[in-house]
Amino acid sequence: MHKSRNQITGILLAGGMSQRMGMEKGIIKIGPTYLYQYALGVLEEVCDEILISTCKESIFHENHRMVCDEIQGIGPMGGIYTCLKQSSTELNVVLSYDMPLVNKELITHLIEESYTHEVVVPALQKNRPEPLCGVYRKETAIIFENLIAQKKFAVHNALAQVNSKIILIHDQMSFWNPNIFLNINKVEDLKKLPSDIGLPQHE
Repeated sequence: MHKSRNQITGILLAGGMSQRMGMEKGIIKIGPTYLYQYALGVLEEVCDEILISTCKESIFHENHRMVCDEIQGIGPMGGIYTCLKQSSTELNVVLSYDMPLVNKELITHLIEESYTHEVVVPALQKNRPEPLCGVYRKETAIIFENLIAQKKFAVHNALAQVNSKIILIHDQMSFWNPNIFLNINKVEDLKKLPSDIGLPQHE
C-alpha cells in the first residue's frame, strides 16, 4: 500500500557548519540555483510537508517551516531528532542539503521499501550506508533521544538499534549514478558535478 504525499514529511538537513568549505555551502550558487535547492526540490516532489532543519532562518528564503535543533552542536543527529519530534507524519524522508545528485526515483524506491522497517537507507557498499538520505519513522525519535543521552552522536548508531534496512544501489537500477551520494564539502567537490545538472521538474 502506497502512502499519499500528505502522509510523508521531508526533512532537509541544512544545519552544517561548512568548515571545510569556508563559507555557508547551502547558498553556493550552481548556475542560477543555490546548492540546497537541489535536495529541497526532490523532497518537494514526494512530500507535502517540508521541515528545514536550520538555526539560520535568514539564509533560506523558503515558505517551509524552519526548525532549530533542540540540542545544538551534536551534528545531524540533533536535526533529525528535533524534526522527527515536530513532524506530523509517521514516515519522514531525511536528506542532507549538500547532496545535489540524489533524485526522486531513489527516494521513491526507499519509501516503497519502508513499510516493514523503521529506517531504510541506501548504500553503494553494504558496510557504508548513507544515513543522511533515508526514510525514518517518527517513533525512532526515542532511539535518537536515548543515543543523545549517552553522548553517541553518530547517526549510524541508530541503525543497529532499530528494525532497519540497507538498500544496495547498483548499476541495474534506472536511477543509478555512481556519484549519486556526492557530498559537497569542499570547493573541489563542485568540480565533480555534471555540467548539465538541473533542478527536479515538478509535474
